[in-house]
This record gives sequence, structure tokens and C-alpha cells, in this order.
Amino acid sequence: MEHLYYEICIGPGPLLAGDNNNFWMCVHGVRKPTLAEAELFFAEDVKHNGGKVLAVNQISAEEAKAFYDLSRECEWPVFGLEVVP
Repeated sequence: MEHLYYEICIGPGPLLAGDNNNFWMCVHGVRKPTLAEAELFFAEDVKHNGGKVLAVNQISAEEAKAFYDLSRECEWPVFGLEVVP
């Protein structure tokens, strides 16, 4: 199954252009998470970086490769996949 790429922004808010107080990361998903779903899925990142999930934006594979380190993407969790214990 091919995964889509999403950019997640975590910070104190509000989301303003040029604001360096926010943390951006790239993630995989089988579909776009809502802000509330992203908040739960990335609870540890939210706790570590403070604030809340401010944005979820779908990006292309080319954008992901250009702007993020994908060297360990095979280890990334995938939003929307059922986890079986």
C-alpha cells in the first residue's frame, strides 16, 4: 500500500507566516488526519514540543524528499493503519 505524505505543524499557535515557534514534521498516512486525530496520534510529539497540532497539509513525495530527512522513513508510524498487538 502506498502511503501519502503529510506535514504536521505543532506549536503554541496561532499559525503565522514566518513564526519560528512552531515545529514541523513529515509523516505517512493512508488518509489525511483531522487536527483532533493528529493531536492523538502525535501526543508524545505534542507533549515534547508544547502547544497543539495547528495544521495538517498533504504534500507530494517530491516535497517530502526536498524538505525532510527521509533516511528512516521505513520506521515511521503510519496514520490510519490498524495496529494489531
